[in-house]
Amino acid sequence: MCISCDWAPYFEAFGRKQTLSRRSVLRGGAAFTAAAALAPTLFGANASADEAAAASDGPADFIFRNGPIYTVTGSAASAVAVRGKHIVHVGDEAGAMAMAGPKTEIIDLDGRLLMPGFVEGHTHPFLGAFLTSGVDLQLANLAEVLAAIEDYAKAHPTGPIRGFGWRVDMFPPEGPTRADLDRILPDRPAFFFAIDGHSLWANSKALEMAGVSHDTPDPIPGFSYYARDQKGDPTGYVLEVNAVLGLVNAVEPITAETMAKLLATWLPKAAAAGITTVFDAGVPPVGSDQGALIQRYIDAEKQGILPFRVSCSYSVKSLPIDKTVATMTDLNKRMASELVHVDVVKIVGDGSQGGYTAWLLEPYADMPNSTGGSPFTEDQWHELIGMVDAAGYDVHVHACGDRTARVALDAIEKAIATNPPRDRRNAIAHLVYVEDVDNARFAKLNVTAQFSANWSSADPDTLGNMVARYGQPRASKMYRTKTILNEGGRVSFGTDWPAAGYFSTYEPLKSIEVGVTRQLIGQPDAPVLSPADERVTVEEAIHANTMGAAYQLRMEDKIGSIEVGKLADLIVLDRNILAIDPHDIHKAKVELGMMNGIVRHKA
Repeated sequence: MCISCDWAPYFEAFGRKQTLSRRSVLRGGAAFTAAAALAPTLFGANASADEAAAASDGPADFIFRNGPIYTVTGSAASAVAVRGKHIVHVGDEAGAMAMAGPKTEIIDLDGRLLMPGFVEGHTHPFLGAFLTSGVDLQLANLAEVLAAIEDYAKAHPTGPIRGFGWRVDMFPPEGPTRADLDRILPDRPAFFFAIDGHSLWANSKALEMAGVSHDTPDPIPGFSYYARDQKGDPTGYVLEVNAVLGLVNAVEPITAETMAKLLATWLPKAAAAGITTVFDAGVPPVGSDQGALIQRYIDAEKQGILPFRVSCSYSVKSLPIDKTVATMTDLNKRMASELVHVDVVKIVGDGSQGGYTAWLLEPYADMPNSTGGSPFTEDQWHELIGMVDAAGYDVHVHACGDRTARVALDAIEKAIATNPPRDRRNAIAHLVYVEDVDNARFAKLNVTAQFSANWSSADPDTLGNMVARYGQPRASKMYRTKTILNEGGRVSFGTDWPAAGYFSTYEPLKSIEVGVTRQLIGQPDAPVLSPADERVTVEEAIHANTMGAAYQLRMEDKIGSIEVGKLADLIVLDRNILAIDPHDIHKAKVELGMMNGIVRHKA
């Protein structure tokens, strides 16, 4: 869950310092040389002033017609026209066709749905590309997992073996053991990330390479540690980032160049999923350079292969915090291009429920001597958020635990009272469980509640481990998205790929389906996660993944809806997800994706 900033120390260990360009601009695409100007009289009587003014700029590059158009704003439209990077007509078909020229591409929707591109409010492209590049362990049981590892090892006969996706519910509370791996991989190092990204399963050879033994001290006792048996020997279950990264670093270090190559393989998949903007919730540094991987986004932009714009964040996950503003300011000024910018300070407020590291107000039901933890004291929370707010930056807080959410809200409220008025766009992410009194504060403080809707299904992990961790009544009040909306709060969606509770996805359509049904994907007879009335409508889910996230990222005036003057970030779905059974939303395919008026995906 929200693991990129946890991974920062891992990347600090690798790579040489690089000399990188500071600014580049995407060039190319669907360029069009304007023909003779169209007169304003070609527009209908109801045409907007913007549309009339646009007529002098020549014909449209694209016209979409003959299908449902969901603008998100509530306005009706039967056609949309695009010129250059912008939308220049939203309205009747006659008005759109009046903008047609000899080279205009007229796209017949033929009943397909046109809607805004998805704005992912919280995801991790670099880490997703890296962590999911080994063997996929999102399987039904331990036997299938071990078989998949064995098959993968046979197909890849040399080097370390790694993978991603095993679930906590496959093992007893003590977690996985190296013995299972040693039986099939006795001589090669192997490690496998849990689906929440907060823990690791390693074999004896990997532990040996990392120097982890009976006498090895835990990096952060009780928080980041090596699980041990009754004799004190490591079992192969490694929890939280410091311990995890120490082992991975020893077995299979990576470089920024490797990360760039992995990212490049994922970019077309993102475009095919309809993603046109992302918030990278914590881009790790390489060596001492906080901007090394951000530069890789800019490089991809310069090469013309970046299919989305990126709002990046600088992560703070531990002390010291005194250089936060200075570092953020440097990145904000140094790493900027047309599509890539750094605007937000990400604060890793706690861990996850799976490893008992989410920070709770009341003890865990199945571990009554623990309430989890945070890297910061409450005073440090206030100091950190206060200084970031005073500098004019927004914060984005990882808060799986209810105490983390409360302390973050307290610190934001104090910063509002202390610092001069301004337009604040703070967000708190994950929000697995939040106390009733705190839900109402999101609207009061204008804090976006950022949910990974794909976590909110009544899946085996949630019904087993999560219920055990929380106990009743807390376990029946998780992921209360509708409550935030009903109380006037703002909501955004983002998959948090690759981190997950039960299944990992970067596809917004799958996340939207779960947010609407609170069930496992495509299973109308599956249990509904309680409370069932926290299900959102399809319209609300789309808004969260478009305008809701765009507002969070300060881009609502440019993207997130289909309006004249906005950037042409548009997708065409093969079916109207507003008119079908919500359990079939995941079946919808993006047949065309456009960002900045450039077609980035075509099925």
